Amino acid sequence: MGADLYREGLERLEAGDVEEGRRLLEAALRASPGDVAVMHGLARALDLAGERARAEELLELAHARAPDAPEPACDLAMFLLERGEEARAEQVLVPVLSALPSHPRANLHLALALAKTAPERARAHAAKARQGDEPEVREQAVALERVLASAASR
Repeated sequence: MGADLYREGLERLEAGDVEEGRRLLEAALRASPGDVAVMHGLARALDLAGERARAEELLELAHARAPDAPEPACDLAMFLLERGEEARAEQVLVPVLSALPSHPRANLHLALALAKTAPERARAHAAKARQGDEPEVREQAVALERVLASAASR
């Protein structure tokens, strides 16, 4: 039952029905408390509904439960990066990349976290991100590599 609610909730989110997606994902979490995928899905719905604080709380819980789960870690890292908390974002991403060293989004987000303080390491992670299948991640990695190269040549 929880899995069905979860799938239906994600389908509603993808279709743009945030309110119904959120309702279904909240029901899925009640049916499967502690399920990391459900927590992540509900966090996405809450973020889309403008409830960023609750979304971040759920991402923190999901990350604590499964530190190497890439999707909640990547979303949590982005929240942290948006606030300028690069060191904390790096801490969130390390377990993911220990388990999945080639994960494109995690490498991209770590490259972003390291861009100011460790540009060489950032370049290495951006290069790994560029190797992924997602066009958006590849484009962002290439753009970051250009910025890092430009900063290095100054």
